[in-house]
Amino acid sequence: MNNELLNQAKKAFFGTYQKEAEHLFFANGRLEILGNHTDHQGGKCLVAGCSLGIYAAVSKRDDNRVEIQSDGYRAISFALDELEVNRLDYGHSIALAKGVIKGFQTKGYRVGGFSACLTSDIFPGAGVSSSAAYELLIAEILNQLFNDGKASLTEKAIIGKYAENVYFGKPSGLLDQIGASYGGLQLVDFKTDPPRISSLEIPTSWKLHIILVNPGGSHAKLTPLYAKMPKDMKAIAAFCFDKEILSEAEGKPSVVYQTLHDKSEANPSLPSRALRRAVHYFEEVERVERIAKAIERDNRDWFLELERSTEMSQAYLLRNAMVPNAYEKSPLQAVERAKDFLKEGASRVMGGGFAGTTINFVPEEELSAFLKGMRAYYGEEAVVEVDIPENGAHKI
Repeated sequence: MNNELLNQAKKAFFGTYQKEAEHLFFANGRLEILGNHTDHQGGKCLVAGCSLGIYAAVSKRDDNRVEIQSDGYRAISFALDELEVNRLDYGHSIALAKGVIKGFQTKGYRVGGFSACLTSDIFPGAGVSSSAAYELLIAEILNQLFNDGKASLTEKAIIGKYAENVYFGKPSGLLDQIGASYGGLQLVDFKTDPPRISSLEIPTSWKLHIILVNPGGSHAKLTPLYAKMPKDMKAIAAFCFDKEILSEAEGKPSVVYQTLHDKSEANPSLPSRALRRAVHYFEEVERVERIAKAIERDNRDWFLELERSTEMSQAYLLRNAMVPNAYEKSPLQAVERAKDFLKEGASRVMGGGFAGTTINFVPEEELSAFLKGMRAYYGEEAVVEVDIPENGAHKI
């Protein structure tokens, strides 16, 4: 808990409204431990909460309005009868707030007006899904202030995804919202609706440090690249298996791979990029299953080997380690630099990819050299150690 940021939120609220806030909240970001681009195909993922997050000082209002002030950003304000989808709001926090409130209404929960002042230690380009943290913050405010905490962790995550997809205009899966809602370390199977979720815990005896590295590349105009990933995979699901998504393909892995091979041989015009991405999906789901076993069996070496295997798959099959022809400041560059300091550890792209953060699993014996070397190149603020919090978004 960052008490300094919490106090900043409390002071901001008092300075704005000349009274003490009635409630305090924290909503964490998420870490994708394994399962890159599998959620939108009904696959399996290993997701965790992230100690970086958003702090909020909050009070109810009696005028059916919502006012949210985030440190460093323009304040937003709207009435509860102004929740329609507005394309002018796409890509802005007001869309997320409206979408979450509408989602609560649609599910039959009560909503009401509130004022909130927010501070955050999620640095630009952190890659921990600040949008999911924001969505789950609004969801938990509504849950606690107006619904006695009745909305479940999964319901809040689904509402957050609805806000991001419909109101914010980003075609994301549910992984980010589950990480922000649940916290801890969760094995998620998206083949069912709602997904099956079970908790795991990385053994403390492993002495692994989780380090985020932001190489500083631009995030502009990446949405089409993100959107192409599920489109490519769905195209292969339809053509090769006559299914909507890849998780619906039936048969043992060997049968699935043989089908992909036979279809590609019979149809040379089938896009090779889409085929590679489908192969990544099936192999990644197997890796998630294996990494859960590695944790259960207390096998650190196996865990790190699987992380390194995903890194190779991202670079050569999924092709999301860099924006085409933009190697400088790319995640791929950061991963390759990390290898100079990691003999046992692992480094790979996290989240959507193309630009943004890498996640690094660094054994304690390699930590000093890793931090010194990576900070020398990318700067102190771009190389940040994080933890996995026990709980997700919650009232303090």
